[in-house]
Amino acid sequence: MPVFKLDSNSVSFPPAHYADSDGLLGEGGIITAEWLLEGYKNGFYLWTSPMRYPKWWTPDPRIILFPKDLDIPDYVSEGIKQANFTVAFNQDLKGVMKLIQSIENKGEMNSGWLTGKLLKAYLEIEKKRLSLSVEVFKDNVLVGGAFGASNGKIFFGEYINGTEEFAAEFALIELTKKCQKEGFNLLDLQKETTETINIGLSEISRTEYIRILKQ
Repeated sequence: MPVFKLDSNSVSFPPAHYADSDGLLGEGGIITAEWLLEGYKNGFYLWTSPMRYPKWWTPDPRIILFPKDLDIPDYVSEGIKQANFTVAFNQDLKGVMKLIQSIENKGEMNSGWLTGKLLKAYLEIEKKRLSLSVEVFKDNVLVGGAFGASNGKIFFGEYINGTEEFAAEFALIELTKKCQKEGFNLLDLQKETTETINIGLSEISRTEYIRILKQ
């Protein structure tokens, strides 16, 4: 399939089934709240570095977590218990993003990965009350967290990480519990990576994911 060139003056996407075998649909557009939210709505997420232009992806299969399937390994439970973390939600989105940026943008993950443009766009999403952040603390110091967007039924995850062992796992577990309590259908974790935290994850086809989005 060809890679579509997206018009920066028109916030819209071709149908997801036109994506190539790697899940790439198109390049172009602008890194703004409007573009990100429209992308999530249609099954796409932004993945920019080390590419010159914004690129939009819709992998097949998709890595998701149904809240009811939360399954915490014993070693993770024990590690979290010993760490004595505390959690908050939607208290410090900017702080969480800056912390994760300091982790992700090291080594191969350079400053073009988790960019200032993305952080700015998420602060706009926060103003629209469509962001969702998790803050993990240890001894009152921010040590991890996660952030993404929400439509009230799906959490569109962007980044999860931490500076302390098990902080990222704790963030995802507490986020999943919150989503389950609030009646979310699923958490979208995009695609599997070496950092994927398996606490009951599932793979679903792109077609099934789009079907759930449109419900």
